[in-house]
Amino acid sequence: MADAVADPGPSGSCTPAPRERAAAAVASSSSLPDADASNAPGGEPSSASEAARQASIERLRLLLSQLQGVKRKLADVSRTEADDCQRCKARLEYLSSVRPAQEPGGFIPWTRQRLDIVMVDHLLRAGHHNTADRLATSSGIKLLTDGHIFDGARRILSALLESHDCGPALAWCGENRSRLAKAKSQLEFKLHVQRFIELVRVGDRRAAIAYARAHLAPWAGQYMGELQRTVAALVFTPTTRCAAYRQLFDEGQWRQLADLFLRDLYRLHSLTPESLLNVHLQAGLSALKTPASGEPGGSREDPLRLPAFQCLAEQLPYSKHMHSKLVCAVTKEIMSDANPPFVLPNGMVYSQRGVEQLMAQYQPTQGGGGAAAAGGQGQGGGLLGGGVGVCPATGLVFRRDELRRAYIA
Repeated sequence: MADAVADPGPSGSCTPAPRERAAAAVASSSSLPDADASNAPGGEPSSASEAARQASIERLRLLLSQLQGVKRKLADVSRTEADDCQRCKARLEYLSSVRPAQEPGGFIPWTRQRLDIVMVDHLLRAGHHNTADRLATSSGIKLLTDGHIFDGARRILSALLESHDCGPALAWCGENRSRLAKAKSQLEFKLHVQRFIELVRVGDRRAAIAYARAHLAPWAGQYMGELQRTVAALVFTPTTRCAAYRQLFDEGQWRQLADLFLRDLYRLHSLTPESLLNVHLQAGLSALKTPASGEPGGSREDPLRLPAFQCLAEQLPYSKHMHSKLVCAVTKEIMSDANPPFVLPNGMVYSQRGVEQLMAQYQPTQGGGGAAAAGGQGQGGGLLGGGVGVCPATGLVFRRDELRRAYIA
């Protein structure tokens, strides 16, 4: 079943990204530590000893160092705010330039610029940063794209996938901890789990135990089940045949961490989970797709004659449906008000009965990236029973409280 992606509209993700980034900068500036002026010495009597004078000088130096640190951080925040305000202004001007065309073809320049923005977004998500930067520069749309967001993400992804280093990702989690907590992100916990596993992998169990006490124990209230399973890895080796623990030592965990990071990055910056180019192409192909599409003797102008477009449109419905009908990929039943659809964190949609069936079938030894195994109370909508399931299409492990009710139009 194809991913359910919201229609980005004419503006797509044009303004939310810089607005969210500016809001984060304001929040970080308000949380900067104040220099402790109470430690500043008052007027020293002339009879003070040399030792007292030296102590006062050291306190003044410490206070000066703190003030300089706060000044540097405020300067960084100010630059970030100025850059994001400039991006917001440019994007609002870009959107306000959309007006009814006074003559045929008058809307074409705007749509061409919009296409360039979509192409840059796709190139950034695909990792072609240099090509995306050249296209944005040559088209004069750097302020309308989000290259600055992906530049920071590239360093974190490189550390995860190439160096197997969780440090940059953990630093990013620290900078965005409050926002990640509101989004119920598991990224920081997963990163600490991976660091623990790497210590076990090299045989440094003493350091692994110390790390678990310092960085995993605080998460016990939220992820007790997975925490117990992780700590139990101390008695296993990376070559274990036990499926539940072999998965923890699997190198594929780094790819899952990278995917989880990207998911949270897109969510924090209000970016669509899927490339806008794919969204637009699938929207267009769904309007063109008929039972005769791709058949021999069809129109030479039909894009669905090309294998690449056939692959992209494979899971899309045929056009000219008067009313939407969603069929659950698990139960093969049509979704309705009595069996409503629910959206998983990865965008996949299943019916209520299908979700309940997936939760009933879940086994802790199953693989998957994304949400950890943890129970909890649901969000309503009629869901009953267990708290964890596995998406059959992608292998994502999801919790019941991560599901969102969808409504059929």
